[in-house]
Amino acid sequence: MSSIRILEAIIPSKIGGAEVYVADLCDGLAKLGAEIELFCPEGRSFVDYAANRGISSANWKTHGKLDPITVFKLARLIKDRRIDVVHTHLSTASLLGAFAARLAGKPSVAHVHGMNSATCFKYSTKVIAVSEAVKKHLCAQGLPENRVTVVHNGVDLAKFEPMPIEDARRELGLASSPLIGVFGRLSSEKGQRIALEAMAILAKNLPNARMLIVGDGKDREALLALAETLEISERVCFENFAPNIRPMMSACDVVLIPSQKEGFGLVAVNAMALERPVVATNIGGLPDIVQDNETGILTPPNDPQAISQALSELLSNPTQMQRMGKLGRKRAEENFDLNRQIELVLEVLKENTQTR
Repeated sequence: MSSIRILEAIIPSKIGGAEVYVADLCDGLAKLGAEIELFCPEGRSFVDYAANRGISSANWKTHGKLDPITVFKLARLIKDRRIDVVHTHLSTASLLGAFAARLAGKPSVAHVHGMNSATCFKYSTKVIAVSEAVKKHLCAQGLPENRVTVVHNGVDLAKFEPMPIEDARRELGLASSPLIGVFGRLSSEKGQRIALEAMAILAKNLPNARMLIVGDGKDREALLALAETLEISERVCFENFAPNIRPMMSACDVVLIPSQKEGFGLVAVNAMALERPVVATNIGGLPDIVQDNETGILTPPNDPQAISQALSELLSNPTQMQRMGKLGRKRAEENFDLNRQIELVLEVLKENTQTR
């Protein structure tokens, strides 16, 4: 097969790490010679996000996981566009896409980005897990190990070239106070509540420290209220999701990932690529990325005291932060280069096309 035709399918509720990765994947696979079609339901914010990156998509309204109309429409799309393999992301698209692929007589590969129930992925021909933790989670629910391949997400290292912190702060108009960055969807599983509680503890010893929380989500108002209750509102700045996080992340001394649940943790890779040390909870896919006391510090989940202590240790030791940042960039280059990870994804897609 000289060229492979791939249908990328995703049904997202918002734009986060998985959605950004799918757009990167469409670009990267096309550069490797694959012919890409993208499906995303009408009315989803990802449609405009993809279009702004030059990626067009097929669209119609969908109606949840029990949507036979979408199954038939996808099967028709697979046949009309002569698709060789269906590559799905997130649970609803994976379930509907697997059924549509079977109806069209084609293989499907589900890409699992989080600690999900295996139910929606068991009908796929093959499963890609973004971390060993995700694979273990899926296999514990009955998915055979030989059907699950681990391919880590990656970062475009050219777009995440390290940037001097002074330049980033000057560009954003930020002061020189110690700054902790928290990036991700505003929801309980991402742990921003824990971050605020840690900040309240940290402020007692480092009153000039500040926290930058970047992201959108349903918990925004609750988090603003919590910052007020903890009397740290003046020390915390909330910013909306930004497609280009490099300037804001480069302005931070430390990037904090206080997740309570995390399939991979792309924010950690982004931070390491920018030579920023990471404080992260020791759960899910994060230990695959962050090497404790080498590229960052791993803490127990749901422990604001431990997080505060780790932040204090780093912020009081610039030499240690610089050393961890350099080691982080090296680890990102060796293990999480987006171009190499996309090559591995393409290998899995081709293998399942050829063995069918």
